[in-house]
Amino acid sequence: MSGTNQNTLLHVRGQLEQLKFELQKSRILVSQAVQELKSYTEQNQREDPLVVGIPASMNPFKEKRPCNLL
Repeated sequence: MSGTNQNTLLHVRGQLEQLKFELQKSRILVSQAVQELKSYTEQNQREDPLVVGIPASMNPFKEKRPCNLL
């Protein structure tokens, strides 16, 4: 068997293994997944820093003020 054919065979075997792996995964309806994602988002939005923001005292990217005494 030539090197190209062997590489192709290895590639196809890899794809077959991946498809077998994916076949074993449990599936749910998209409508159910959307409802679960929406519920999760609503329950956890209060702790999400992208929604509520970060307090200025804890923000490491906030510009530091220069010293006014000097």
